Formats: sequence, C-alpha cells, structure tokens
Amino acid sequence: MIAIKTLKANWENLPLRFKQWGGFFLSSGSVYLLVFGLRWLGWLQPSEWAAFDLFVQLRPMEPVDERIVIVGVQESDIRYLGSWPASDRTLAKILRKIRAQKPKVIGLDLYRDIPVGDGYQELEEIFKTTPNLIGIEKSINDRFSTAISPSPVLKALGQVSANDVIVDPDGRLRRALLYPMPKGNEGLPSLGLAVSLIYLKDKGIEPQSSPSGYLQLGEAVFKPLENTDGGYVRIDAGGYQVLMNYHGSSQKFHSVSLEDILENRIAPDLMRDRIVLIGAQASSLNDVFYTPYSSNFITSPAQMSGVEFQANLVKLILGAASDRRPLFHVWSDIGEEMWIAIWSITGAAIVWIFSTKRLVLLTGTVIFGMGFLIGGSYLLFLGGWWIPLAPALYTFIGSMMVMQSYMYVSRLRELNSALSDSIELLAHDASHDALTGLPNRNLFMDRVDHAIKYSKRNSNYLFAIFFIDLDRFKMINDSLGHNMGDRFLQAIAALLQDCLRSIDTVARLGGDEFTILVDDIQDVSEALTVADRILHRFLSPITIGGEAIFPSASIGIVISTPDYDNCIDLLRDADIAMYRAKSLGKGRYTLFDQEMYEQTLRLTQLESELHYALEHREFELYYQPIVCLATDQLAGFEALIRWKNPKRGFISPIEFIPLAEDTGLIVAVGDWVLREACQQLTDWLQKFPEAAHLKMSINLASHQIREPDLLDKLDIILAETGVNGSSIRLEITESTLMDQGEQTIAKLAQLRARNIQLSIDDFGQGYSSLSYLHRFPINILKIDRAFVSQMSDGGENIEIVRTITMLAHTLNMSVVAEGVETEQQVEILKKLGCEFGQGYLFSHPLTASAAEQAITNSIQAIAI
Repeated sequence: MIAIKTLKANWENLPLRFKQWGGFFLSSGSVYLLVFGLRWLGWLQPSEWAAFDLFVQLRPMEPVDERIVIVGVQESDIRYLGSWPASDRTLAKILRKIRAQKPKVIGLDLYRDIPVGDGYQELEEIFKTTPNLIGIEKSINDRFSTAISPSPVLKALGQVSANDVIVDPDGRLRRALLYPMPKGNEGLPSLGLAVSLIYLKDKGIEPQSSPSGYLQLGEAVFKPLENTDGGYVRIDAGGYQVLMNYHGSSQKFHSVSLEDILENRIAPDLMRDRIVLIGAQASSLNDVFYTPYSSNFITSPAQMSGVEFQANLVKLILGAASDRRPLFHVWSDIGEEMWIAIWSITGAAIVWIFSTKRLVLLTGTVIFGMGFLIGGSYLLFLGGWWIPLAPALYTFIGSMMVMQSYMYVSRLRELNSALSDSIELLAHDASHDALTGLPNRNLFMDRVDHAIKYSKRNSNYLFAIFFIDLDRFKMINDSLGHNMGDRFLQAIAALLQDCLRSIDTVARLGGDEFTILVDDIQDVSEALTVADRILHRFLSPITIGGEAIFPSASIGIVISTPDYDNCIDLLRDADIAMYRAKSLGKGRYTLFDQEMYEQTLRLTQLESELHYALEHREFELYYQPIVCLATDQLAGFEALIRWKNPKRGFISPIEFIPLAEDTGLIVAVGDWVLREACQQLTDWLQKFPEAAHLKMSINLASHQIREPDLLDKLDIILAETGVNGSSIRLEITESTLMDQGEQTIAKLAQLRARNIQLSIDDFGQGYSSLSYLHRFPINILKIDRAFVSQMSDGGENIEIVRTITMLAHTLNMSVVAEGVETEQQVEILKKLGCEFGQGYLFSHPLTASAAEQAITNSIQAIAI
C-alpha cells in the first residue's frame, strides 16, 4: 500500500508533458496488449471472419467464367428421374451425351463406389473410354467424416481426386484443400485441382515446385495456409490448404440440369473445350455448405452446393495460373502485430492531439481514420491481401476511448486538484486577511476562544490580548496614496510578526487595526515586554518606494482573567485601553483596568442619552453677553448649549460635546443650536427694535463646515427665522480653520457674501495661524482666555495680547477678549485697543429670559 501511495505521489509530481506522454503510451499500449491477448485466445476470430465475408460480398461483380459449366442435380431432376441416386445406366447416358460435346475435362462430383441399379457395365465402359473424366473419393477418415472409396474402375485408371472440404468453426467454407494428404496417399489432388491441371496442361502450363517448395502453376505460387494466417488462430492446417478467393455463387457459372442434357435442350457446343463439373445442387441431397456469401443479415443465409464450391476452386486455380487473378496472401505475424499496434497508437494520438480542438474537427479526424482503415483494408483485400481489420479497428477505437477516458480522468483530477486548492484557498481566505496574509477576525476570535477554554481548565494559564491602532495612518493614505498605504500595512504586519513568538497570533481586524494574542505568559510583565518591543521597533522608519515613514501605534492591552467567558469581551476591553492610549498622546500602550470599562460604559450610556436628548429637546441655549469695552454697552451674545438631563441634571458641554463630535451627532446638535439661536434673536429684535445692533455669536463645529449642504441649511434657517446675515457671527476654532484647507476658504467666502461675520475662536492656541490668517475672510479675532487671565502678571503675556490686537487691526479685524474677570484686565484691554470683552466680570451665561432682561437694562441705560 505504501509503495502504491509513493508511486501515485511521484506520478502526481511529474511535469504535465510527461503525464500526457505517459497517458498516451499507457492508453495505446494497454489496449494493444488487451487485443493481442484476445486475439491469441481466438476470441477475435469471429470478427475477422465476419470482416472477410463482408469484403468478399462487397467485391466488384466478375463476369461469368466461360471455361466452366456446371451440370447440377436439381430438385426438378429428382422429380424427372423419379428417384436418386440415378441408375448406372442413366449416369452412363448422361456422361455419353456430355462426352459427345468434347469438353476439355469432366469432373464427376458424385460418389460411385458401388453399383446403383442396372447398367453398371455400360457405366464401366464409359469410365474406361473417357480419359478426361475425373471421379472422387472422400480420402479423410476421422471423427468428423468417414472415408468413401472411389469407383474401382476410375481408381484403377488413376482418374480419382479427393472431395474433402475444410469447414471453419462457424460452419463456413473459407479454405480449400489442394491436397488433402491422407496418410498413404499424399499426392492425391482435390477435384478442383485435378480438373484444373488437365485443363492447364493443354494450355502449356505444367505444375512445378517453387524455390520455396510450394506448388507453382505458371507464375502463380500457391503458398499453403498456416495455422495462424490471417484471422485464424491455431487452426487445423493439415493437408495443403489455400484461402478461397471466391468467384461467386452459381450465377457466375453456366449451369444446366440433368433433364436439359437428357432431353437435348442444350446447345451442341456448350461444353466444347470447357471444364464440366457434375454434382448435386438440390438442397435435399445435403451436399450444400455455408460460405462467405451466406453471411447475410437481411435474408436467410444462402448455401452453396459442393459442385459450385468446386467450380470456385477451379476458378481460383485457373485465374491465378493464367489470368493473374490474385491469390490471398497474409502478412507475417510480426507485420500484423505492427499493423495493429500502429492503429492503437494512431487512435490515442488523434484524441491527444484533437481533443482540445473543436468537436467537429475531432469527429472528422476519427471518421477519416476509420474510413482510411476500413477502406485501405478493403483495397488491399481486392489486391489479394487479407490483413487484420477487426483487431486494428478495436485497438483504434479502444485506444481512443481509453485515451479520452485518461484525459477525462486527468482533467477531472486537475479540476479536483484545482477544486481542492480553491477550497483550501477559500478556507484560507475565509480565515485570513487578503492584504497582509495575517489571520482575520474570525480566526483570531476562534484562537482566543480556545485560549479562554484552556484557561478555564488550567488556572495557571495566562494570555494577553493587544489591540493596536496605527496613528496617523489616514494621513499616510491621503498623502502617499492607497497603494503606499497598503504596502505600509504589509510592512507593519511583517514587523509585528517579527516581534512575536511562533505560538503567538497577530491578526488584522481591518483598516489600520491589528490584534495580538500573546499566548502562555507567566505574568503581566511578559506582555508589557512584548509591547515595549513593538514600540521600540516602531521608532525606526519603514522605507517604502524610497519614502521613509515613521510608524506609530496606540496599543491597548488586556490580561486574561477567570471573569472572561468570550473573546468579544476581551476585544472590547483591549479596544477601550487602546483608545485611552490614544487620548494620552498616542505612540504608547495602556493596560486595561476596570475603571476604563466603567468610564466607557458611562460614555456609551451618555451617547444613548444624547440621542434621546436630541429627539426630546432636552437641550437649552444659554447666552453670555459680549460688551463693548469703550462704552460698557451690550453688543451681543454668544449662544452656549446646555444639557438638562432628567436623571443627572445639567451635564457640562466639556463632557458631551467631544462625545457628540466622535459620534457625528455634533452636526444635528449644531444645526439645532443654529436654528434656535437665530429664532431667539428674531424674537428679541421684534420685541426690542432699539436693540437692532445686537449680534448673535454661534459656534460652528468642524463637522458642520465639512457638510456639503451647510450653506443650503443656513439659507433655509435665515429665511425661516427672518434674521439678517449681518446679525450673525459664526465662530470657528483656529484648529478647525487650519484643518480644512482651500475648500474652507471658498465656503467662508460664500458665508461672507451673505453678510455673515466670521470669528476665530480661542485665537492664539494654534501653531501656524499667523502665516495663513490673511488668506481667510475673518472679521473678528477672539483672544483665548489663557492669555487674558495672565495679563495681570505683565511681561510677555501683555505683549502677546498687544501683538494679536495689532495684527487684527492691521487686517481690519475687531478683537474680542474671552475670560475677562477683573477691572484691571478691562483697563489693559482698553489701552491695547481691544473692542469687545466677554467673561464673568460682565455676566455668566444667562437663560433666555435673563438675557432678555439684560437687553432691557442695556436699553434703559442708553436712554438715561
């Protein structure tokens, strides 16, 4: 069994061309050996004989041979004579009339070993006085037939021949005996040969011995049939046998009846110088045989009488000796086997070459090959060559079928192999990341599940889960292109693998997120050592396409505990720790603790409540006054959102605004603030026409600026609330302004076209705004409260405010100071030329009703 498997494996590893050649020789060789074996056993003889018979029947019609006349004993003759056999006197009378026509030779194919009726003396006299009369005897005496003696008179005269026939196993006569060669009488010729020799002698053709020792008449050499010639296998080749090259049935010879002769109904010269054969033709006399002409699948098999068979034998001898009519020859055994082998190879070759071509081409080639084989064999048959047709046809068809089966099986094997590879590939793809080749989420979670189950059975077993998120990956993708981003991820995957042991697993969850299962650790320090190793490797640049990229990652780590029952909770906590690392400055790792989870849970709950608050209008706007420092009069308000939670009370914007930005709710919240503030301003202006100078400052989040329909929504709000754009100030943080780029400049220009004033909030916190400030259509700079609160210390803080104020005035901008809390700060700001102030010194953020009272007070103060 092992040897078979080894052989199969070696075969599978062979090159495709070798496999095809192997299949070619295997197909042709195996079919040839099979046919060779069947032929040797004799099982193909019936097929060969059928082909022989068919070719005999298909030969062109030959004209009637004028040299031969058959005098046949027919059923009508038996009725005419009243009985059979005819008496010696009647036979003598018939022979006398025939002899009177002076034939060349008379062959009497009737046994006359004993007297029959009266007239024996007359018959003896005829025998003695007719030297060209040849009688018959049955010379072979075996278990199949009994010897019959000839006429004593003819035997004494030496005018006797043999009338033995050789019947094939299927009951047909395809061979003839020239010399039966019974023991003790080997030189006795057959009737057909005997009468032919007499006829040919008068033509000057005498029997000779060829150089090979065979009978030769003229140029025709009669090579005796051997026991394996043609389609025969180990036949009885006793005597001197030849293959019968039939002339035809009785219709191919002149034939008359005994009645015609006795009644003188024949022409007086019908038999002159001809060969006359006298014999039984009536089927009731049982001197009839099956021949190749009997192989008829349409009608009942016809039989040929013995005298007609002798006529055909005479025709064979005369035709070969004087007419160059071919005798049947066969190839040598080696030649026949080579012929069969060639067709086996041809059949396999046709399928091999043409199977990949169009079906019509393959079919045409097969039909041509079969036609060539059958047609060529038939043409050779007409020339006197009996070559193997059935075995060649079997090997041709068989090798095609086997080769086609081999190629089909090979193709199935290839498809099966490809299918197996595809299944393996699909299984691999289903569990691995296509870009990096790392395990994907499914495979990683499966391995973590196994680790959890193992930890339940082994209390000392520990493992760690890393959740890794690459910092600034979006910037790499946007600046260097997605192709470089993909190559960067592949490099990161390789780097992470290098940092791990073979028992650890690194997986890519998607995007720039990776996870690691650090398996079988002793304590937490081992996991932290791996994290340090990764971050250390990240300190070195990765070179891709000539570009040096410095990687950075935030890593969240969670250590397994008995409390974990599934990998989802582990990944969740590792993800929480990763986000904590990001919030602490990126490029670091954080070990998960329960406080992180509780904080995340609070944020999750807060997010849910934030959605609810937006739907159920739990938000409220507060308004902090902005004062003109020169006149101490109210100049406007900044709308500030507050959240009054039914359960928690007021929630600070510092807590929920970042969450709204992370979840994308900031757009909906900002839109609500914008509409609510505009509507409130409209209500105040309608109630206090004297306060038309008031401006409403509204914070615009970065997410809102990115919205493509910002301008459309703003136009709708202004139209529905009736607020003039000049009464609105949209505040944008410095960092938001710098992150947006050219698209923001265009959008801000369109806002300015609507007379909306634009303000930079918390100015001074940025790192490059001074170089870009002149490019933006800004109206107001709001100085960050950090600078205002430290002005009292003097020194550089005052200079910073002074510089910002001077810069703003140079660019035709107004200045608003945030976080004003003391009179000293007001005096400094006035001296520096700052136009507006905002802070607790003037007022805390007010409710709408309180802000309305502030407007009332401001109007009254102006009136006084």
